[in-house]
Amino acid sequence: MASSSFNDKHSALRFADVGALSKRMLAPIDGYEKAPLVSLEEAVKPLVNIVPKIERNVYVVQENCQNPED
Repeated sequence: MASSSFNDKHSALRFADVGALSKRMLAPIDGYEKAPLVSLEEAVKPLVNIVPKIERNVYVVQENCQNPED
C-alpha cells in the first residue's frame, strides 16, 4: 500500500508544479497535418487496453466540457 500513497503524493505534486514547466517553444510533431480529425472516443480506442479507466475519463471530460460537440 505504500506505493499507492507514493503515487497519490506524486500525482498531487505533478498537478501542482504546472508553473514550473518550460515556456520554450517546441517544434510541431510532423506527419499529423493530414490525419483526419476524430472524436475523443475514437482517438482513445487504441489506448483502452493500455490506460486504465480511459473511457470513464473521456466521459467525465465530456460531461465537464463547456462547449460540447464542436
